[in-house]
Amino acid sequence: MKPADLVRTALEALLAHKLRTFLSLLGVIIGVFAVTALVSLGEIATYGIKRGLEQVAGRSVAIQPKTEPGRPPVRFTETDLQALQALPAEVVPYVFGGAVARDPRGKAVALQVLGVPGDLPRLDPSVELAQGRFFSADEARRAAPVAVLSSRAAKRLFPGGRAVGRRVELAFGPRRARLFVVGVTRPLKGLFAGLERAQVYLPYPWVWQHLPGKKRGRFDVLELRVRPGVPPEQVARRVERLFALRYGPGRVEVRSFEAFTQTLSQITLMLQALLGGIGALSLLVGGIGIMNIMLVSVTERTREIGLRKALGATAATVRAQFLLEATLLTLTGGLIGVALAAGALWLLVAAVPFFEVFILSPGTVLLALSVSAAVGLFFGVWPADQAARLDPIEALRYE
Repeated sequence: MKPADLVRTALEALLAHKLRTFLSLLGVIIGVFAVTALVSLGEIATYGIKRGLEQVAGRSVAIQPKTEPGRPPVRFTETDLQALQALPAEVVPYVFGGAVARDPRGKAVALQVLGVPGDLPRLDPSVELAQGRFFSADEARRAAPVAVLSSRAAKRLFPGGRAVGRRVELAFGPRRARLFVVGVTRPLKGLFAGLERAQVYLPYPWVWQHLPGKKRGRFDVLELRVRPGVPPEQVARRVERLFALRYGPGRVEVRSFEAFTQTLSQITLMLQALLGGIGALSLLVGGIGIMNIMLVSVTERTREIGLRKALGATAATVRAQFLLEATLLTLTGGLIGVALAAGALWLLVAAVPFFEVFILSPGTVLLALSVSAAVGLFFGVWPADQAARLDPIEALRYE
């Protein structure tokens, strides 16, 4: 029998029992839908997490002192900054503190103070402005009383109004100071949008002068923005060696955010495999259903099989026909399952802000369809073999 005749005969046999065929398809559809949707959802979530980390940290290396009982923590100096200038990275020093401001109703708003260099957006591209400008390097050197607010701080202190060009009064314990707001940063998006804090960026020389407990020339944290093409892990190792020589081993903690991202990718990959395995279980159940239906079909069509074999059909032809029916059944279910998964993922991406892009990789689709076809072949072998082994005389006598 020609391949085209085999396909036509298989389709006729499946369409002869539409309800049974649909119920058999249902198990495969659910299985392929689960595998495709769960694996793709893992890819979409991984992309969102990576984008969020890039927005917050980018390709950076953070350097901060370790806290040890009985020993004062390291405070970085201008000399440390000069030593880091030899590395292929931009050095961004930070001085941290806290302040309190009042909103229009007189309610206290706690602010995180970040003393930073002038023109920070050039040094750290993850800092983007929504309004106004950032204070310049000259303003920072002069310790000018200028401030840039985070979007969250601007909304709290100036609800419904424009913050740029206004003045904000900050309280540092018993001290108070009025600063001129020159800019507002863009809010975070994606996964970390809810973690944004009410912050105020100030020139670090101004912070040294006004915040209690801050000493001139001392920094709390250093951040290196690694240049493109340079592995951040390589820079982190050089920094570790440098500060081990300057302060002794174990006094400074060096963290590469790219290493954290790689670790996170490995974790999400394992989660994707786990989710795909859970989806594959439902596909396995669907395959068992296919085998059951095919065995019933062999029993119902015993006389037909006997007649075909009596007319010259070989065992191989009968086996191929039933294998083809099982494979067509699972492939059709696979295509429907992939289409439903694509639609569900598209709706999910449109509805959830964290999911920024729609991802349905060709590899995932190919895997789902290949597995569904393999399920059809695997669970169709036994029914096909049962049909091929039928004795034509006994089959013709079957009622």
